[in-house]
Amino acid sequence: MTTKKLKKLVVRIPIFPQYIEFFKLVDKYEIHQVHRFDDDHIFVTQKLKFKDPKMKPKMMEGKEFGIDFVEILAEDKTKNEYICFSKHHWSEEMKLFFDQLEIILDPPIILENDKLLISFLTDNENIDRLLDSQSEIYGDEDYEILSITPVHPNLENLFLKLTDRQREIVFHAVQNGYYDIPRKLTSEKLAKHFNISQSAVCEHLRKIEKKIFDSIFR
Repeated sequence: MTTKKLKKLVVRIPIFPQYIEFFKLVDKYEIHQVHRFDDDHIFVTQKLKFKDPKMKPKMMEGKEFGIDFVEILAEDKTKNEYICFSKHHWSEEMKLFFDQLEIILDPPIILENDKLLISFLTDNENIDRLLDSQSEIYGDEDYEILSITPVHPNLENLFLKLTDRQREIVFHAVQNGYYDIPRKLTSEKLAKHFNISQSAVCEHLRKIEKKIFDSIFR
């Protein structure tokens, strides 16, 4: 019997047209958990921050934004941030995309520089089809493959263990070659980018690395 080996594909893709108007209004967006999805809807727990402090999550309900229902689970009024349970309506393009492929969404899903950072789980047989479908939807230059790695199903999602600040730092470090050999980004330049001291950025990286190593080896 042949065992299918799961792979994790991390991509940065443009926003689906259905949600462009929604994302024009938010400054920060993350999907923390996908509860379930069917042929018409996806149910998620999400964190968002509006650009306009007068905006509230309930204002997003309706066909204009593709959101059928929103319930606030927690809010930080000082930051204008909300954690919500939401019911989103699939667009026809998204329905077709998921109907054709055997894939699993692997949160978090994050808004980053007007694009979405998304992780998929699939096997070797489907990964080429997934990449082909991305090319058909966005074109070769509109989406970016960040990584394709084997899945270790017993590991927890390390990303959720990091703070927002740690995520920002480690993403910038990885994307700009801090961990490359030879190193393309120094700790001094990394610290300057975040306007903190070199010792502070090194302390952030040590804490990030400890969380990752503890999750793998303990």
